Amino acid sequence: MMIERWHGPWAMLVLFCLIITLSALASRTHAESAANPAADNAAVRSYDIPAGPLSTVLTRFANQSGLVLSVDGKLTAGKTSAGLEGSFSPQQALDRLLLGSGLTSERRGTTLTLLPVAATAPLQLAPITVDAVLEGTVSTSYSAPDSFAATRTDTPLIETPVSAQSVTRQSLQDTGAETLADGYEFLAGVTRDNTQGGLQGDEVIVRGFQTDNILTNGNRTSSASTLDIANVERLEVVRGPTATLFGKADPGGLINVITKQPLNEQLRQVSLSGASGLGGDGERLQQGRLAVDLGGPLTEDKRLRYRLNAAVQDERSFRQDVDEKLLFISPVIDYQINERTIVNLEVIHQQREDTFDRGLFFVDGKLVLPLDFNVAEGNTGQIDKDYTSATLRLEHEFAPGWKARLGVYGSDDQREGNAVQQASINGSTVERQRRRVDLRDRFFTVQPEVTGSFQTGAIEHRLLLGADFQHEKSEFLGLIGPSGGAIDVFDPDFSIPVPALDTNLSTPGSVIFDSTVDGDSLGVYVQDQIDVTEQWKLLLGLRWDSVDLDARLDNAFNIGFLLPVEKDANFKDTNLSPRAGIVYQPVDYVSVYASYAESYRPPVDGFSFADASGIAVDAETAKNYELGVKLESPNSRLNGTLAIYRADKENVLETDPNDPFGLSAVNLGKVRGEGIEFDLSGEVNDNLSLGFTYAYTDTRTQSETPSLPAGIRLRNIPRNAASAQIAYRFTQGSLAGLRLFGSLIYEDEKLTNTSATIKTTIPSSVRLNLGAGYRFDKGVDAYLLAKNVTDKEYYTSAAGQNNIGVGDPLRLEMGVTVNF
Repeated sequence: MMIERWHGPWAMLVLFCLIITLSALASRTHAESAANPAADNAAVRSYDIPAGPLSTVLTRFANQSGLVLSVDGKLTAGKTSAGLEGSFSPQQALDRLLLGSGLTSERRGTTLTLLPVAATAPLQLAPITVDAVLEGTVSTSYSAPDSFAATRTDTPLIETPVSAQSVTRQSLQDTGAETLADGYEFLAGVTRDNTQGGLQGDEVIVRGFQTDNILTNGNRTSSASTLDIANVERLEVVRGPTATLFGKADPGGLINVITKQPLNEQLRQVSLSGASGLGGDGERLQQGRLAVDLGGPLTEDKRLRYRLNAAVQDERSFRQDVDEKLLFISPVIDYQINERTIVNLEVIHQQREDTFDRGLFFVDGKLVLPLDFNVAEGNTGQIDKDYTSATLRLEHEFAPGWKARLGVYGSDDQREGNAVQQASINGSTVERQRRRVDLRDRFFTVQPEVTGSFQTGAIEHRLLLGADFQHEKSEFLGLIGPSGGAIDVFDPDFSIPVPALDTNLSTPGSVIFDSTVDGDSLGVYVQDQIDVTEQWKLLLGLRWDSVDLDARLDNAFNIGFLLPVEKDANFKDTNLSPRAGIVYQPVDYVSVYASYAESYRPPVDGFSFADASGIAVDAETAKNYELGVKLESPNSRLNGTLAIYRADKENVLETDPNDPFGLSAVNLGKVRGEGIEFDLSGEVNDNLSLGFTYAYTDTRTQSETPSLPAGIRLRNIPRNAASAQIAYRFTQGSLAGLRLFGSLIYEDEKLTNTSATIKTTIPSSVRLNLGAGYRFDKGVDAYLLAKNVTDKEYYTSAAGQNNIGVGDPLRLEMGVTVNF
């Protein structure tokens, strides 16, 4: 059991690292404060500075930071600043206030002096934002105007023909998000998919198409177990085909997780929170969580910096006998080797002890069971999930305007355990069966890139050249026992024994599934962003892929006699994926774009080399057409996109919901996805933050097949979905320090099974969350959050009628964060 392992080497190592880190920080801080009383002024603090004339903005900065500024009035004359809102170190705050002014700062003793950029020493490598090695920030904003994954270059989103949106750390906190999947509901066009009882991790649907494209800081990663958000700075979606840059991809898009990175100034933060259900179905729910966020420089010259995020959590779900324990730790360290070179190493380790839970099921075509009903009550097993990843990133500026980047990523994801699940269902009688799973997924990728700018006459080019090599090995061993232990769901007797697993397969109904998949892929890509004029911009891209997948399957079924099934399968293919887009900016803060792109997705694993009928399938390919409008406020604190699209995808494979392992696929043929999306998020003013999304998604089959006519909607996709967030912060008067926030989530009904003869849906839902926070003196923040205030019954996802994910009822959360 996982809880037993926590008392072993990992627990000791984590405890040792935390003790040593905290002790070192405490002693270092004490020594620095004793040697330099002004050191306390360098701590991260909150700033609230509206846009305006640069001289006025700098005066307010000096007043709020407590620092001395030396400014020549001639340097600031006629210049403006976009202002600042959020928590930053003094240097980070000043750098942002001076952005675009042609000025920089230089510390001279205890005074910061402003100088023209040309008057300073040779420039060092600029802080890298989200493209390679990140510079960490601490912000309370809903705004994120950039997206590295959209073009893999430092290009403002408004200048790209790509629809992208982010949910920031503050936004995630205000919604009470605990996992990545919790944040999907606030990304337009994104829906969480069913996880097969927790086996499949954070499954996601974008623009109506399933995708396994979940990146970390722009690097492709394995399809991991459900990951905690303790180290997440923000979560972004890049909608539309992304195959040109990322290889195997869907026309819907991808998810990119931006993690917290090392800071220039000290950050020491401890958070404690708890949650409880409030009667009814949610009465059983109890949760406790402790998180630590530490960061800062490790050397006096700040070339060596670190960040450490860790969390432990214990949760008793509102569902009977469904519980969870979590241990998460993620250290990051970066080192600026010289003025032009920086390297970053990041490790993520997570241990989860989950209860396998396939949710509810339909009874006579209706969802009538209580939300806390668990067919495995009294017989539950657990699934232990261990996930470890490491990322090494290197960036070097080898010539003015030209950079080389290298990303190396590896991960090891293991999931094993036992469970009881529903088997056959006949009216109100359900039979149960035991199962065991043992899965291991190892993933490795190397991605070198070169970016640079050059001119041909008056036309400016931003060129990207890159390649990526990926290797993945997946091993799966599954065992299903015979059906039995029937109960009446309306008068259940959970003491009725469930048949034991039969490892020898001597009992009819027993199944063993054993498979290994090895995959290698190589991609080479080029992209050119062309500024034809200040108003007209082009994006052209092309990628070549080579894929080689091998699978070995050894299955055995007892159907009254033993039926072995052995198969070797191979998939080899190459493909070219083009991309083109155009942007027109009539004014600085508005752009109109159009784009065309093709996507390419080979079989995800060996189980999908053939459909459920055993017929070999080709790679999934798609063509996408998109038009859109983007808006950005003059200070870049409020951003929005309106997009309309159509995607036609061939050879669409959908997980067969009738397969108890979720490992075989149904070939839907050609599918068309059409829709409209709108998102708007950021800061309306210095006090008001908001986020709003709406998506109309219509994804349907286009092919006529023997078992499926054209025009059928795909499962688990709401036709209409919307979300809203709002937060108001009081900065003056007796209510100063108070923050009020809330969010609303709406989803249409969703089909449970695309290929089923009898169609069933999970109902639409509206949920409301309300919260309040207060910032006390001396860096203490507290909050109170009520989730699902109206106690609305809702269902998160479906994979057939017998696997319905259930949402939480009304719950109350309280937490406090201490900065020291």
